[in-house]
Amino acid sequence: MKVVVSGYGSTGDNVPLLALADGLNRAGHHAILVADEQAGPAAERLGIDFLVLAGSVKRLLAEDSRGWRETVGSGRLSSRALSEMSSFHRSEWLTTIADAARDADVVASSVLGLHQAGSVAQDLGIPLVGIQLQPTLETSEYPPPASGLRRLPRVLNRPLGRLLVRAGDLVISRGVNRDRRAAGRGRLRIDWDAMPILMAWSPVLVPAAPDWTHADATITGAWTPPPDPDWRPPPGLEAFLADGEPPVFVGFGSVSGFDGLPALRDAVLAGLAGRRVVLSSGWAGLESGGLPADVFPVDHVPYDWLFPRCSLVIHHCGAGTTHQGARAGVPTVPVPFALDQPFWAERLRLLGVAPEPLNPRRPDAGAVRAAVAWASQPGARRRAAEVGRRMAEEPDAVAAAIRVLERVAG
Repeated sequence: MKVVVSGYGSTGDNVPLLALADGLNRAGHHAILVADEQAGPAAERLGIDFLVLAGSVKRLLAEDSRGWRETVGSGRLSSRALSEMSSFHRSEWLTTIADAARDADVVASSVLGLHQAGSVAQDLGIPLVGIQLQPTLETSEYPPPASGLRRLPRVLNRPLGRLLVRAGDLVISRGVNRDRRAAGRGRLRIDWDAMPILMAWSPVLVPAAPDWTHADATITGAWTPPPDPDWRPPPGLEAFLADGEPPVFVGFGSVSGFDGLPALRDAVLAGLAGRRVVLSSGWAGLESGGLPADVFPVDHVPYDWLFPRCSLVIHHCGAGTTHQGARAGVPTVPVPFALDQPFWAERLRLLGVAPEPLNPRRPDAGAVRAAVAWASQPGARRRAAEVGRRMAEEPDAVAAAIRVLERVAG
């Protein structure tokens, strides 16, 4: 079967899509990946047919999006961000996905770009499959991840989840329908309650909620592509790792557009004084000059290689980084900024592998020391190792997703 795998986002959003497309090809199918330009080099290495969605997400987050700056600055999804995403290269994405879907049997898309994928699938008369990297189905178990909230009174969780889903659908559908009218096509019709959904996360971190009512939703596990056999550690990193106790990893991934990052970095490093640290520059390009000798700066290092060599990890709790830290079996000190990051921080806390998260808007070296002390306790380390063991025993997540796609495609 021919499958279009589409979605827009940062590295943590691209990696699962790459893994699914690679798995489909290895299983004898034909996958076409439609994603942000950042996925291009990995797609080429894996031999995946690839089309670029217009608009660099790295540039968008760092420079172009006032809505994202408002969101990451406040920790709450701004209405401006939602409005921006409803019009961001909407027509170009529709054309690109349509080009990829010629003769396709099914289109599978993550949240950003799902309406355009649904429009293409509707016109071609082929199935649409949703891809979720964090839960969006309504539940009373926890607040909707997009809300940026870790906890709410239980009675409010489900209504807020319903509100956010309906609001997002309304705003984005309006723009897609405008394009469809201009092309002489009927209104977009997506049956959200019946659309098959692939949930690409570990059930150890988020099990199925008992009050989900969706007819066809499958938690497959997290999708991870094979490692790059040609990757080598940057000069000096292996020697640094071997020259003392396992270090603490510090990095904030794709977080950018947040003016407080330099002060946050300084507070975290002050709180880690006397400890060995691997500091990742991330998309924000954290300044690496003038660092102490026990802090080793890195650019890109695969987390599945690095995290098992660390004593604990301090990060923003994006979905991908959260899974890598948990799978490595090491405790986390969460520093969530916005959107689903507080949700993942709370999941780790509930598992006993992370303390209460640090507030990136109130950098405090003392709070860092206290959180690191908590994460360094034998109990936290023991629980983290157990979570890592359980995740390692999960069945093949990509294979589970492919079985669903094969069933849907018929």
